Amino acid sequence: MNVHKLVLLGVLTASAIVIGILESFIPSIGIPGVKLGLTNIVILVTLFELGVFEASIISMLRVVIVAVTRGTLFSMGFLMSLSGAILSLGIMIILFYTIKKFSIIGISVIGALFHVIGQILVAMLYLGTTYILYYLPIIAISAIITGVIVGLISQAIIRTGVIKKQRQKYDF
Repeated sequence: MNVHKLVLLGVLTASAIVIGILESFIPSIGIPGVKLGLTNIVILVTLFELGVFEASIISMLRVVIVAVTRGTLFSMGFLMSLSGAILSLGIMIILFYTIKKFSIIGISVIGALFHVIGQILVAMLYLGTTYILYYLPIIAISAIITGVIVGLISQAIIRTGVIKKQRQKYDF
């Protein structure tokens, strides 16, 4: 890995961390636990422009570092965030590489849905009840809406070609 790619990954990781920390201070938007998921913009752009390995590293570093800075490492919130990130990234990678019919917006929406599914599964295990599933339709609707917003922003960033230009300029 050359120095220019490493620097770009550092900038993208730092961006995801800063967005994650800032977003943690924004209160839920009407529904408890619902966040905009703006860090997924960085993950999606990285996935589409740099690849799976890079997106995975940034996603996992973001979850851990935000939890460390917020003092929530290994808390319920951390476990929910980690499970959501893993499930979301996993399905986005599968869709990106296997089913070419999905746009970045479609992948973003499905990623957002799987993120909340991962969180619901951890909550069910933690609370020892399936009653939390009644919350899934409400949170799924918000995930669709935020997934579209994140997908549109990610698409706009990719269309600027800023990362592609860096890759071409520095040959990585």
